[in-house]
Amino acid sequence: MSCELSIILPAFNEALVIKENLKTIEHKLNGLKLDYEIIVVNDGSSDNTLEKLSDWPNPDGTVGANQRVKVFSYQRNQGKGYAIGYGMQKANGQYCLFMDVDLSTDLNEIEKFLVLMRQGLSDIVIGNRNMGSLQEQKRPWYRAFLGQGFTLLSALMIGYDCQDFTCGFKMFTQQASQTVFLRQRIFGWAFDTEILLIARLHHLKICQMPVVWEHKGNSKVHIGRDILNSFFSLLKLRYYAFKGYYR
Repeated sequence: MSCELSIILPAFNEALVIKENLKTIEHKLNGLKLDYEIIVVNDGSSDNTLEKLSDWPNPDGTVGANQRVKVFSYQRNQGKGYAIGYGMQKANGQYCLFMDVDLSTDLNEIEKFLVLMRQGLSDIVIGNRNMGSLQEQKRPWYRAFLGQGFTLLSALMIGYDCQDFTCGFKMFTQQASQTVFLRQRIFGWAFDTEILLIARLHHLKICQMPVVWEHKGNSKVHIGRDILNSFFSLLKLRYYAFKGYYR
């Protein structure tokens, strides 16, 4: 059943916040009087995230009393990029937004993104935590430093001047979502760079929008491991592009 907006929430070991934050998102969307659905993807959590979601539909995606929230789950942790791609394939919305379940991005940004999408000016709108004066980041210095380094490297790799590749707040038209995520091959930290590379190869219009964002202090990032994985993933996506896998 189609709707205007699908929100995809990847969740890995989010038992402490998932229930309260999901209700906060519902309240916000109801206030906007949107026709929406929320797709929660439990990415193989080892805590009781799935149990906390018991107030909503069954983990296989079947719908209970709440017609707007669907929960999907699988046993093995596959990575944030995989969870988002999985959720995008289940989405029925005219516009599809993925966001972090910790609500690090202000929910007021949803309406701003929709305004731009409804005007038909962009296929993809991506949040930018480094633009303008809207930011409330409070990020640890090492995360800011690594983020800047990764942004520079990603920009060189795909030839796109993006100021913030890894902001977890991106909206797609349904067509753009299908174009990008059906071709996705990278599911770790570099998945954001890959989806923007695929979008550019298919000549999709991308717009960067400033967002209010606040560091929540519950990051799943492992510095040493993720730096290495991200570097090799960037090399992989160039190889995949050379081989024509993104056509």
